[in-house]
Amino acid sequence: MSEPDVDLVIALHDLSRPVGRAASSALAGDADGVRVTIACHELAAADVAARLPDEVRDRVRLLEVRDGLGSPSGPFNAGLEAATARYVAIMGSDDYVEPGALRAWADAADAASADVVLAPMRHQSGERIPTPRVRPGRQRRLDRVKDRLAYRTAPLGLMRREVLEHHNLHLTPGMRSGGDVAFTVRLWSLPLRVDLAARAPRYVVGADAVTRVTTAVRPVTQELQAWDHLLRQDWFAALDPGWRRAVAIKAVRIHLLGAARRRPRAEMWHDGEAAWLGELTRGWVGAAPGVLRPQARADRDLLDVMLAPTTEEALAAASARRAVAGRRDQALTREIAGNLERESVLRHYVGLRLRR
Repeated sequence: MSEPDVDLVIALHDLSRPVGRAASSALAGDADGVRVTIACHELAAADVAARLPDEVRDRVRLLEVRDGLGSPSGPFNAGLEAATARYVAIMGSDDYVEPGALRAWADAADAASADVVLAPMRHQSGERIPTPRVRPGRQRRLDRVKDRLAYRTAPLGLMRREVLEHHNLHLTPGMRSGGDVAFTVRLWSLPLRVDLAARAPRYVVGADAVTRVTTAVRPVTQELQAWDHLLRQDWFAALDPGWRRAVAIKAVRIHLLGAARRRPRAEMWHDGEAAWLGELTRGWVGAAPGVLRPQARADRDLLDVMLAPTTEEALAAASARRAVAGRRDQALTREIAGNLERESVLRHYVGLRLRR
Protein backbone atom coordinates (compact mmCIF):
# COMPACT_ATOMS: atom_id res chain seq x y z
CA MET A 1 0.00 0.00 0.00
CA SER A 2 1.19 3.54 -0.71
CA GLU A 3 0.91 6.05 2.12
CA PRO A 4 -2.56 5.47 3.64
CA ASP A 5 -5.24 8.10 4.13
CA VAL A 6 -6.35 6.56 7.43
CA ASP A 7 -4.44 4.75 10.16
CA LEU A 8 -6.79 2.79 12.41
CA VAL A 9 -5.35 1.60 15.73
CA ILE A 10 -6.98 -1.35 17.50
CA ALA A 11 -5.71 -2.01 21.03
CA LEU A 12 -5.72 -5.67 22.10
CA HIS A 13 -4.83 -7.04 25.54
CA ASP A 14 -6.62 -10.41 25.52
CA LEU A 15 -6.52 -13.09 22.81
CA SER A 16 -10.13 -14.04 23.59
CA ARG A 17 -11.37 -10.72 22.22
CA PRO A 18 -12.98 -10.68 18.74
CA VAL A 19 -10.13 -8.69 17.20
CA GLY A 20 -10.47 -10.55 13.90
CA ARG A 21 -13.97 -9.14 13.53
CA ALA A 22 -12.72 -5.63 14.34
CA ALA A 23 -9.94 -5.76 11.75
CA SER A 24 -12.10 -7.40 9.10
CA SER A 25 -14.82 -4.79 9.50
CA ALA A 26 -12.38 -1.95 8.94
CA LEU A 27 -11.11 -3.55 5.74
CA ALA A 28 -14.52 -4.55 4.36
CA GLY A 29 -16.37 -2.66 1.65
CA ASP A 30 -14.60 0.40 0.28
CA ALA A 31 -11.43 0.36 2.39
CA ASP A 32 -9.06 1.92 -0.15
CA GLY A 33 -6.39 3.91 1.68
CA VAL A 34 -7.10 2.34 5.08
CA ARG A 35 -4.33 0.73 7.14
CA VAL A 36 -5.11 -1.27 10.28
CA THR A 37 -2.60 -1.53 13.12
CA ILE A 38 -3.24 -3.90 16.02
CA ALA A 39 -1.31 -2.77 19.07
CA CYS A 40 -0.64 -6.08 20.82
CA HIS A 41 -0.49 -5.21 24.53
CA GLU A 42 1.75 -7.69 26.37
CA LEU A 43 1.02 -10.18 23.58
CA ALA A 44 3.22 -11.78 20.94
CA ALA A 45 2.45 -10.63 17.42
CA ALA A 46 2.54 -14.22 16.15
CA ASP A 47 -0.17 -15.24 18.60
CA VAL A 48 -2.37 -12.34 17.49
CA ALA A 49 -1.77 -13.11 13.81
CA ALA A 50 -3.01 -16.65 14.38
CA ARG A 51 -6.36 -15.20 15.53
CA LEU A 52 -6.92 -13.19 12.35
CA PRO A 53 -8.89 -14.45 9.34
CA ASP A 54 -6.72 -15.52 6.43
CA GLU A 55 -8.09 -12.83 4.15
CA VAL A 56 -6.93 -9.94 6.37
CA ARG A 57 -3.83 -11.33 8.07
CA ASP A 58 -1.44 -9.90 5.48
CA ARG A 59 -3.28 -6.57 5.42
CA VAL A 60 -2.81 -5.81 9.13
CA ARG A 61 0.23 -4.30 10.81
CA LEU A 62 1.02 -5.87 14.20
CA LEU A 63 2.79 -3.76 16.81
CA GLU A 64 3.99 -5.32 20.06
CA VAL A 65 3.64 -3.03 23.09
CA ARG A 66 5.14 -4.06 26.43
CA ASP A 67 4.96 -1.41 29.13
CA GLY A 68 3.91 -3.40 32.22
CA LEU A 69 0.81 -1.23 32.69
CA GLY A 70 -2.73 -2.62 32.64
CA SER A 71 -4.00 0.35 30.67
CA PRO A 72 -5.31 0.60 27.10
CA SER A 73 -3.75 4.07 26.85
CA GLY A 74 -0.31 2.53 26.26
CA PRO A 75 -1.16 0.50 23.13
CA PHE A 76 -3.38 3.25 21.74
CA ASN A 77 -0.63 5.84 22.16
CA ALA A 78 1.95 3.51 20.63
CA GLY A 79 -0.27 2.93 17.62
CA LEU A 80 -0.97 6.64 17.18
CA GLU A 81 2.75 7.43 17.37
CA ALA A 82 3.41 4.87 14.64
CA ALA A 83 0.77 6.42 12.38
CA THR A 84 1.76 8.33 9.24
CA ALA A 85 -1.62 8.81 7.53
CA ARG A 86 -3.45 12.13 7.26
CA TYR A 87 -6.17 10.85 9.58
CA VAL A 88 -6.04 8.55 12.59
CA ALA A 89 -8.72 6.59 14.41
CA ILE A 90 -8.88 4.24 17.38
CA MET A 91 -11.09 1.22 18.05
CA GLY A 92 -11.62 -1.19 20.92
CA SER A 93 -11.03 -4.83 20.07
CA ASP A 94 -14.62 -5.65 21.11
CA ASP A 95 -16.06 -3.19 18.58
CA TYR A 96 -16.34 -2.98 14.81
CA VAL A 97 -17.52 -0.67 12.03
CA GLU A 98 -20.08 -1.00 9.28
CA PRO A 99 -18.65 -1.70 5.79
CA GLY A 100 -16.91 1.26 4.17
CA ALA A 101 -17.07 3.38 7.33
CA LEU A 102 -13.48 4.62 7.45
CA ARG A 103 -13.42 5.56 3.76
CA ALA A 104 -16.73 7.39 4.12
CA TRP A 105 -15.49 9.31 7.17
CA ALA A 106 -12.29 10.28 5.34
CA ASP A 107 -14.26 11.47 2.31
CA ALA A 108 -16.45 13.57 4.59
CA ALA A 109 -13.38 15.09 6.26
CA ASP A 110 -11.78 15.89 2.92
CA ALA A 111 -14.95 17.43 1.49
CA ALA A 112 -15.37 19.77 4.47
CA SER A 113 -11.70 20.29 5.37
CA ALA A 114 -12.65 19.11 8.85
CA ASP A 115 -10.11 18.49 11.59
CA VAL A 116 -12.31 15.90 13.29
CA VAL A 117 -15.16 13.83 11.89
CA LEU A 118 -17.19 12.15 14.61
CA ALA A 119 -18.52 8.73 13.73
CA PRO A 120 -22.22 7.99 14.14
CA MET A 121 -22.57 5.16 16.64
CA ARG A 122 -24.86 2.28 17.52
CA HIS A 123 -24.93 -0.70 19.83
CA GLN A 124 -24.50 -4.20 18.46
CA SER A 125 -28.24 -4.65 19.09
CA GLY A 126 -28.91 -1.93 16.53
CA GLU A 127 -29.92 0.83 18.96
CA ARG A 128 -28.38 4.14 17.99
CA ILE A 129 -26.19 6.04 20.45
CA PRO A 130 -27.11 9.74 20.38
CA THR A 131 -23.77 11.25 21.34
CA PRO A 132 -22.77 13.97 21.19
CA ARG A 133 -26.11 15.57 22.03
CA VAL A 134 -26.06 17.94 19.08
CA ARG A 135 -28.71 20.49 18.28
CA PRO A 136 -31.48 19.13 16.03
CA GLY A 137 -30.31 19.14 12.43
CA ARG A 138 -26.76 20.13 13.32
CA GLN A 139 -23.96 18.13 11.69
CA ARG A 140 -21.26 20.58 10.65
CA ARG A 141 -19.08 23.02 12.55
CA LEU A 142 -20.19 21.70 15.90
CA ASP A 143 -19.95 24.04 18.85
CA ARG A 144 -18.40 22.39 21.91
CA VAL A 145 -20.98 23.87 24.30
CA LYS A 146 -24.12 24.24 22.18
CA ASP A 147 -23.68 20.79 20.65
CA ARG A 148 -22.64 19.26 23.98
CA LEU A 149 -19.37 17.69 22.92
CA ALA A 150 -18.68 16.91 26.58
CA TYR A 151 -20.89 13.85 26.08
CA ARG A 152 -18.42 12.43 23.53
CA THR A 153 -15.38 11.57 25.65
CA ALA A 154 -14.50 8.66 23.35
CA PRO A 155 -12.74 10.10 20.27
CA LEU A 156 -14.42 7.70 17.86
CA GLY A 157 -14.21 8.79 14.25
CA LEU A 158 -11.31 10.43 12.44
CA MET A 159 -8.81 12.98 13.76
CA ARG A 160 -6.29 14.87 11.68
CA ARG A 161 -2.92 13.46 12.73
CA GLU A 162 -1.04 16.75 12.46
CA VAL A 163 -3.46 18.34 14.96
CA LEU A 164 -2.67 15.69 17.58
CA GLU A 165 1.05 16.03 16.95
CA HIS A 166 1.04 19.84 16.99
CA HIS A 167 -0.76 19.96 20.34
CA ASN A 168 1.05 16.92 21.78
CA LEU A 169 -2.23 15.15 22.48
CA HIS A 170 -2.17 11.59 23.79
CA LEU A 171 -4.31 9.39 26.00
CA THR A 172 -3.47 9.63 29.69
CA PRO A 173 -0.92 6.91 30.51
CA GLY A 174 -1.74 4.33 33.18
CA MET A 175 -5.51 4.76 33.22
CA ARG A 176 -7.33 1.44 33.36
CA SER A 177 -10.29 3.27 31.82
CA GLY A 178 -10.95 6.88 30.96
CA GLY A 179 -7.59 7.54 29.34
CA ASP A 180 -9.49 9.45 26.65
CA VAL A 181 -11.25 11.84 29.08
CA ALA A 182 -8.58 14.54 29.34
CA PHE A 183 -7.62 13.88 25.72
CA THR A 184 -11.04 14.79 24.34
CA VAL A 185 -11.73 17.66 26.75
CA ARG A 186 -8.52 19.27 25.46
CA LEU A 187 -9.27 18.35 21.85
CA TRP A 188 -12.75 19.90 21.90
CA SER A 189 -11.34 23.04 23.52
CA LEU A 190 -9.14 23.76 20.49
CA PRO A 191 -10.27 26.05 17.63
CA LEU A 192 -10.93 23.15 15.26
CA ARG A 193 -13.62 22.26 12.77
CA VAL A 194 -15.56 19.29 14.14
CA ASP A 195 -18.25 17.62 12.02
CA LEU A 196 -20.59 14.70 12.63
CA ALA A 197 -20.88 12.18 9.78
CA ALA A 198 -24.48 11.44 10.73
CA ARG A 199 -25.42 9.56 7.54
CA ALA A 200 -22.19 7.59 7.13
CA PRO A 201 -21.67 3.94 8.12
CA ARG A 202 -21.53 3.57 11.89
CA TYR A 203 -19.12 2.64 14.61
CA VAL A 204 -20.62 -0.35 16.46
CA VAL A 205 -20.09 -0.94 20.19
CA GLY A 206 -19.78 -4.69 20.64
CA ALA A 207 -21.68 -6.45 23.40
CA ASP A 208 -20.58 -10.07 23.14
CA ALA A 209 -17.29 -9.92 25.05
CA VAL A 210 -17.50 -11.55 28.49
CA THR A 211 -16.36 -8.40 30.30
CA ARG A 212 -15.47 -5.02 28.86
CA VAL A 213 -12.67 -3.21 30.68
CA THR A 214 -14.57 0.06 30.50
CA THR A 215 -17.76 -1.31 32.09
CA ALA A 216 -16.36 -3.61 34.79
CA VAL A 217 -17.39 -2.65 38.34
CA ARG A 218 -14.34 -1.47 40.26
CA PRO A 219 -13.62 0.52 43.42
CA VAL A 220 -14.98 4.06 43.17
CA THR A 221 -11.47 5.52 43.27
CA GLN A 222 -10.53 3.50 40.18
CA GLU A 223 -13.81 4.10 38.37
CA LEU A 224 -13.52 7.87 38.75
CA GLN A 225 -9.74 8.15 38.49
CA ALA A 226 -9.87 9.93 35.15
CA TRP A 227 -12.26 12.58 36.46
CA ASP A 228 -10.18 13.12 39.59
CA HIS A 229 -7.11 13.51 37.35
CA LEU A 230 -8.82 15.97 35.00
CA LEU A 231 -10.03 18.18 37.83
CA ARG A 232 -6.45 18.55 39.07
CA GLN A 233 -5.02 19.78 35.76
CA ASP A 234 -4.01 23.44 35.62
CA TRP A 235 -5.01 23.68 31.97
CA PHE A 236 -8.55 22.54 32.82
CA ALA A 237 -8.98 25.37 35.33
CA ALA A 238 -7.88 27.82 32.61
CA LEU A 239 -10.50 26.69 30.07
CA ASP A 240 -13.29 28.93 28.84
CA PRO A 241 -15.88 29.10 31.70
CA GLY A 242 -18.77 27.95 29.52
CA TRP A 243 -16.91 24.87 28.32
CA ARG A 244 -15.63 24.12 31.83
CA ARG A 245 -19.20 24.29 33.14
CA ALA A 246 -20.47 21.97 30.40
CA VAL A 247 -17.79 19.40 31.26
CA ALA A 248 -18.51 19.72 34.99
CA ILE A 249 -22.25 19.19 34.53
CA LYS A 250 -21.62 16.09 32.47
CA ALA A 251 -19.01 14.75 34.91
CA VAL A 252 -21.44 15.09 37.82
CA ARG A 253 -24.51 13.79 35.98
CA ILE A 254 -23.02 10.83 34.15
CA HIS A 255 -19.96 9.77 36.10
CA LEU A 256 -20.17 10.82 39.75
CA LEU A 257 -23.89 10.24 40.09
CA GLY A 258 -23.54 7.12 37.95
CA ALA A 259 -20.95 5.69 40.33
CA ALA A 260 -23.25 6.28 43.30
CA ARG A 261 -26.32 4.91 41.52
CA ARG A 262 -24.53 1.66 40.69
CA ARG A 263 -24.02 0.98 44.41
CA PRO A 264 -27.45 0.83 46.13
CA ARG A 265 -26.29 -1.61 48.82
CA ALA A 266 -23.88 -0.91 51.66
CA GLU A 267 -21.70 -3.94 50.88
CA MET A 268 -20.96 -2.46 47.44
CA TRP A 269 -18.95 0.36 49.06
CA HIS A 270 -15.45 0.22 50.52
CA ASP A 271 -14.36 2.04 53.67
CA GLY A 272 -13.45 5.65 52.99
CA GLU A 273 -15.17 5.84 49.59
CA ALA A 274 -18.00 8.07 50.82
CA ALA A 275 -15.53 10.70 52.02
CA TRP A 276 -13.45 10.43 48.86
CA LEU A 277 -16.49 10.74 46.58
CA GLY A 278 -17.77 13.67 48.61
CA GLU A 279 -14.51 15.56 48.14
CA LEU A 280 -14.49 14.84 44.42
CA THR A 281 -18.13 15.91 44.06
CA ARG A 282 -17.49 19.18 45.88
CA GLY A 283 -14.55 19.79 43.57
CA TRP A 284 -16.61 19.29 40.42
CA VAL A 285 -19.59 21.30 41.69
CA GLY A 286 -17.16 24.12 42.44
CA ALA A 287 -15.38 23.88 39.09
CA ALA A 288 -17.82 26.33 37.46
CA PRO A 289 -20.91 28.35 38.42
CA GLY A 290 -24.33 26.72 38.31
CA VAL A 291 -23.30 23.08 37.98
CA LEU A 292 -26.21 21.90 40.15
CA ARG A 293 -28.90 24.03 38.53
CA PRO A 294 -29.79 21.77 35.54
CA GLN A 295 -29.62 18.53 37.54
CA ALA A 296 -32.95 16.73 38.00
CA ARG A 297 -34.68 16.69 41.39
CA ALA A 298 -33.97 13.01 42.02
CA ASP A 299 -30.30 13.55 41.27
CA ARG A 300 -30.18 16.66 43.46
CA ASP A 301 -31.51 14.57 46.36
CA LEU A 302 -28.69 12.08 45.87
CA LEU A 303 -26.17 14.88 45.42
CA ASP A 304 -27.23 16.41 48.72
CA VAL A 305 -26.05 13.24 50.42
CA MET A 306 -22.89 13.01 48.33
CA LEU A 307 -21.92 16.61 49.09
CA ALA A 308 -22.46 16.41 52.85
CA PRO A 309 -20.23 14.54 55.30
CA THR A 310 -21.78 11.08 55.08
CA THR A 311 -21.24 7.34 55.38
CA GLU A 312 -21.21 4.50 52.90
CA GLU A 313 -24.48 3.22 54.40
CA ALA A 314 -26.17 6.59 53.89
CA LEU A 315 -24.94 6.78 50.31
CA ALA A 316 -26.25 3.29 49.56
CA ALA A 317 -29.66 4.22 51.00
CA ALA A 318 -29.76 7.43 48.95
CA SER A 319 -28.83 5.47 45.84
CA ALA A 320 -31.64 2.99 46.49
CA ARG A 321 -34.12 5.88 46.82
CA ARG A 322 -32.88 7.34 43.53
CA ALA A 323 -33.56 4.00 41.83
CA VAL A 324 -37.29 4.22 42.56
CA ALA A 325 -37.74 7.96 41.91
CA GLY A 326 -40.70 8.94 39.76
CA ARG A 327 -40.39 10.16 36.18
CA ARG A 328 -41.08 13.78 37.06
CA ASP A 329 -38.33 13.80 39.66
CA GLN A 330 -35.95 12.19 37.16
CA ALA A 331 -36.69 14.83 34.51
CA LEU A 332 -37.53 18.14 36.22
CA THR A 333 -35.21 20.46 38.14
CA ARG A 334 -35.90 21.97 41.55
CA GLU A 335 -36.08 25.49 40.16
CA ILE A 336 -38.46 26.06 37.23
CA ALA A 337 -35.88 28.09 35.32
CA GLY A 338 -33.44 25.20 35.45
CA ASN A 339 -35.65 23.21 33.06
CA LEU A 340 -35.00 25.80 30.33
CA GLU A 341 -31.24 25.34 30.45
CA ARG A 342 -29.46 23.65 27.56
CA GLU A 343 -28.08 21.04 29.98
CA SER A 344 -31.39 20.13 31.60
CA VAL A 345 -32.81 16.63 31.29
CA LEU A 346 -36.08 18.06 29.97
CA ARG A 347 -34.30 19.89 27.14
CA HIS A 348 -32.43 16.67 26.33
CA TYR A 349 -35.69 14.71 25.98
CA VAL A 350 -37.21 17.42 23.78
CA GLY A 351 -34.09 17.38 21.60
CA LEU A 352 -34.32 13.61 21.20
CA ARG A 353 -37.92 13.91 20.04
CA LEU A 354 -37.02 16.58 17.49
CA ARG A 355 -34.07 14.60 16.12
CA ARG A 356 -36.28 11.57 15.64
